[in-house]
Amino acid sequence: MNYTPLKILQEFFGYDNFRTGQLEIIEAVINYDNVLVVLPTGAGKSICYQIPALLSENFSIVISPLIALMKDQVDNLNRKKEVAAFINSTMSFSETEQVLNKISLGSIKLLYLAPEKTESLKFAERIKDLKPKNLFVDEAHCISEWGHNFRPSYLKIKEFIDHIGVKKVSAFTATATPEVREDVVTQLGFKEPKIFVRGFERENLHLRIIHTKKKKEKSYELLKEISGPAIIYTTSRKKAEEVAEFLNLKGIHCNYYHAGLTAPERRRVQEEFIQGNTEIIAATNAFGMGIDKPDIRLIIHYNTPGSIESYYQEIGRAGRDGKESFCFLLHDEADLAIQNFFISNSHPNKDLIQKVYKAICDYSRIAVGSITDKELIVDRDYISKYTGVEVSSGLLHSTLKHLENSGYIRRVSEYDKKDTVQILYDKDKLKRFIRDSSYHELANIIISLLREFGSSLFTSNVKISTVQLANKLLIPEQTFLDSMNVLDNIGIISFNQAIAKETIILTTQRVEAEKLILNYKLINESYLNSQHKLDKMLEFVFTNECRFKNILNYFGENVTDYKCQKCDNCTSTGKLKDTSATYLSEMILETLMEAKEEIPENFLVNVLRGEKVKESAVMFRYFGACKKYTTAEIKGVISLQISKGKILKSAGKRNYLSLPKAEEVKDDMGSDVIRSEKEPKNYDDELYLFNQLREVRKKAADRFMQSGYLICPDNVLREVARVQPRNKFELLNINGFNSRMFNKLGNDFLEVISSYKPEQIRKPDYKKIQELPANIVETKKLLKKKYTLKEIAETRKLSEAIISMQIETIVEFEPDTDISSVIKKDVKKLIQEEAEKGFDNLKDLKERLPSHITYPEIRIAVAKIKSATPLSSLKPQHKQ
Repeated sequence: MNYTPLKILQEFFGYDNFRTGQLEIIEAVINYDNVLVVLPTGAGKSICYQIPALLSENFSIVISPLIALMKDQVDNLNRKKEVAAFINSTMSFSETEQVLNKISLGSIKLLYLAPEKTESLKFAERIKDLKPKNLFVDEAHCISEWGHNFRPSYLKIKEFIDHIGVKKVSAFTATATPEVREDVVTQLGFKEPKIFVRGFERENLHLRIIHTKKKKEKSYELLKEISGPAIIYTTSRKKAEEVAEFLNLKGIHCNYYHAGLTAPERRRVQEEFIQGNTEIIAATNAFGMGIDKPDIRLIIHYNTPGSIESYYQEIGRAGRDGKESFCFLLHDEADLAIQNFFISNSHPNKDLIQKVYKAICDYSRIAVGSITDKELIVDRDYISKYTGVEVSSGLLHSTLKHLENSGYIRRVSEYDKKDTVQILYDKDKLKRFIRDSSYHELANIIISLLREFGSSLFTSNVKISTVQLANKLLIPEQTFLDSMNVLDNIGIISFNQAIAKETIILTTQRVEAEKLILNYKLINESYLNSQHKLDKMLEFVFTNECRFKNILNYFGENVTDYKCQKCDNCTSTGKLKDTSATYLSEMILETLMEAKEEIPENFLVNVLRGEKVKESAVMFRYFGACKKYTTAEIKGVISLQISKGKILKSAGKRNYLSLPKAEEVKDDMGSDVIRSEKEPKNYDDELYLFNQLREVRKKAADRFMQSGYLICPDNVLREVARVQPRNKFELLNINGFNSRMFNKLGNDFLEVISSYKPEQIRKPDYKKIQELPANIVETKKLLKKKYTLKEIAETRKLSEAIISMQIETIVEFEPDTDISSVIKKDVKKLIQEEAEKGFDNLKDLKERLPSHITYPEIRIAVAKIKSATPLSSLKPQHKQ
């Protein structure tokens, strides 16, 4: 029977039709040598490689990192008939041989392999003889050190591919940024691959961020509110157990899952969840990959993840059946400390690299100043004891990579390792042994070696494959090895078996560890990449924009006006208003400018909230200006400004903040931008001109498709507004303003400056400002900036009635105050007309005015009318 992709889909998977894009990907996998597929979790990517494998004339390999995932997918495929099998590290030799025999008989079409199996040369030799048609790399992001879940074992896949000679190789992942996709292509050696990147949007997921320290209680509330299967993700094993215990005490049945459980325990918990016997799981990120449960309704991130990739992969397990599902992230500042701890412990520092180098050399007894051409064993258990820290395989890989990049070692691949043999007898003596020996098996092995390698065996060590030679002799490999060892023991041959453990070779004499010259730029690169991912995750937590828009842009989709209409920001639940965010941004940036040096983030927050932790805090101009805002709201805006490059977070001192120094900022031509040390003496005097210049810069940024800050930094812009140059020479003479800037917007700047007339801009009366109460000064600033009454109230977090009273006071101090932004012209006119008829009080006026006119508007209008009208003309109304 001739099968088609659709026929396979219907018979093996029970679906009537493909999802959007699946058939196109399947056809590409069949027709192209290299295909890279990025499909969101739950979009059916496994079908995209399973169907080509089932249609192939020979078997195909799927490399997958999780044993549970392998078993689930194999069980599902074998429901109709046995077409799939898996081989992993838990299987015995006989079990592995049984699977390989089934492949050789042609009954198995899909072989799932753990990536660790690709590290074995002997296993690769067996697979090579079976001639696989395709090789599929699942969870392909694990091959990239720039990805969120790097696994060193994945780096051996390319050597495995080359050795077994498979030509058709495809890679699949659900989470890969453009940089990771490029790295996957490079690491797997793809040539002109067909690449599919399908939308990361999940229309049925509602994303919410909740800032809270009471996470157990909030998790309980959410579980009571939203019914159905749920996963609570925690960052530690201990926390998963604590959450499960708390919920069970509260009457909600919850299991926990983490890598510390035994394999049978993990399997039991997983199966109970899939089958519906347990609805709620508290788990580390070890749980969920490959879980085929379509009706998960709730995902709670108990701690903030370290990257958007991790977050997206985990929320992707919700709502695979297309029904509405909810994802809550419970954020607390302490989450950052946890993630920073993880980052620090997954990247080697100078001290660890030195200790690992010493440990490897000491283990093999290599003295300082000496060198050997022998392979040195890399024993991870010994290294962990030697260094005093638990050195994971990932940390060890990174350390060895840095030593190799710095030219001190060469890592030996399993595929470079070979057993070697040399015949020690001369030819005549060997002939007599073969002729007279009663050990025919030994004689046959020597004859086989001579046929394969000839007379070179008498003069040098020759590399051999014990697997291939055993196959040719039709004997088990172990029998062959035993015979070779007998020949070695009786002195006929010298037989050296390759070291089974990971090994390295010294490329220079051993040096004192403290004198290692390391490439610190490369060492820091990986660390900073992880920090960048965490910063992007924080930007996601604190953004005011659509959360899915943030995710889509992170994965390279570059959307602008997108709104999911389901996240908390799109539905305005918990969203900080744009006006409030702008107000907070100004307070934060101006306080940092006033500080003139880096200050701790918590100190900055305390200054703005009016919480005196140091005597110096009260000296800041904006001390207490944001007391109505929560710490989380202020820190959210700080994170947003960090992501925009307007605030620098110190790499040396954790959570120390400062404004960017222009010498650290490169312009788009690669030139240094020099920071002017001069601060405007009268910042408010130049504010009007500064804003006009910013408009010019914005238009230039749009025209040249660059950020405004790169075209002309704010500090340079302020200097232009302060100096107000009148010609090109004066403009170029400003510290930090260069010819590149002039070419892009110089003439426009000069035109704006020449038309600027300071006398037209009303200057504030600073004497009167200082006489106003501090809380009213902040309202006056917002009034000056043309905020509406509603925006001022939202920004100050006060009622419109209170704000109207403050504006009333401001107008009394400054009769010329412009109130056009807080009260419409026609409304003011109506109020004035009624007021001029006479009135007793505001209530009297309110009763005579249209109902839509509010008391705050009446109060502001009357204050303005009084400031411009003799009091005698506003008589009380005479009742008739």
